[in-house]
Amino acid sequence: MTSYEGKILIAHPGMPKDNPFHKSVVYIYQDSPQGTTGVIINKVSRYTIQDICADKKIVFLDNNAHVYHGGPVNPNALVLLHSSEWHSANTISAGHGMLVSSDNEMLIKIAKGNPPKSFRLFGGLSVWQPGQLAAELAGAWPYRVENSWCVAEVPRDFILDLHHGKQYQLAMDISSHQLFDKFF
Repeated sequence: MTSYEGKILIAHPGMPKDNPFHKSVVYIYQDSPQGTTGVIINKVSRYTIQDICADKKIVFLDNNAHVYHGGPVNPNALVLLHSSEWHSANTISAGHGMLVSSDNEMLIKIAKGNPPKSFRLFGGLSVWQPGQLAAELAGAWPYRVENSWCVAEVPRDFILDLHHGKQYQLAMDISSHQLFDKFF
């Protein structure tokens, strides 16, 4: 079984505009026999970290740090994808030398001036049931090829540090180069 942990999925260019994954780049941070979990790394939500902290009665003064739309599953779930030098109360490995945290302590630490060196905060997740992602990638019924994904490996700075507006096209370019490299 192929593991997609640490890889990105790039939405097929033919994916319909009404699909929540249209022009998405998804980082897969967990892939196991129980299913696959990731976050959309290139779509900024209308919320800032300050908005989320205010809702939880945490004072955070930076109103420019955005929350990303991580996916259509459990949109109220907060997940922090971050560099590995930093930990919170609920932190797990996320591949690529990164970690994922999901607890209120992470927000308190960030608000108090103790953030990870690199991070993105996501609301919501992208989740696939066991076998679902493999079926989507194959275009197997009930999935269609134009609703499928391109797969690529990218460096960590692409995931956490590259401006979200550049990620989709660059991911498509990287994926096509990696695909052609397999044949030549």
